[in-house]
Amino acid sequence: MIGTLVTLVVICAIAALAYWAVNTLGTPEPIRRIVIVAIVVIAALIVIGLIAGLFGVNLGLPRT
Repeated sequence: MIGTLVTLVVICAIAALAYWAVNTLGTPEPIRRIVIVAIVVIAALIVIGLIAGLFGVNLGLPRT
């Protein structure tokens, strides 16, 4: 349980850092929006997989 919590914090920190980097680089609007959506979707899928693993659903992600 503690391992999953630490993993969630790390995933959120990486997603926040990537979001900040994309906004700071000053990329054009369509590309920036696509990259931000991709970051959010990937982070959400990882978080959902980790939480599902706590309830015994096997999605192929390692349980921590």
